[in-house]
Amino acid sequence: MLKFFQFSGTISGTTYFLRVLFTILLSIPGIIIIFSFFSSYLIGEGFIDMENPEGFDQLAFQEKIEENPDEFFTNLWSAVSTSWMFAILIAFLPALWFSIATTFKRVSALFFENRINVFAGLLTFEILSDLIGLGIISSLGFLKTPFSIISFIIFLFLVFKNSETDKDDHEG
Repeated sequence: MLKFFQFSGTISGTTYFLRVLFTILLSIPGIIIIFSFFSSYLIGEGFIDMENPEGFDQLAFQEKIEENPDEFFTNLWSAVSTSWMFAILIAFLPALWFSIATTFKRVSALFFENRINVFAGLLTFEILSDLIGLGIISSLGFLKTPFSIISFIIFLFLVFKNSETDKDDHEG
């Protein structure tokens, strides 16, 4: 099991694709924790009544956001505690580590001589793409679509490009 999280060896395109799918499964605990946070926030603010859980008033919820979105999101942000952040980080850490190790192994299979440089460039590009896509770097928002297309093309390249290593000789 440990070899799946190590930064050594190589993998085929098929294995890379399957590991990307497995990363989604590894993310499920983090997604559950995020839903738990929002549920506890909505219960705490009184949008969900525990005596009548079917009585979620979506219209009142939507009106509260539309009335004063700054106040709503300030309250939401103030509900985020260190324990929630720590729980989310711990829940997503295995998926993140597995994903980075998987990408490194695939890059190693395709570009063995320059694997460190190619991997660093790919990781930098993907982080920049995520920052632009999430709106954190809003000044480069016009690059959102081109970066998304390039990321998809890189993913397809990593999946479908044949490496010089035989399929049975990959060790990862």
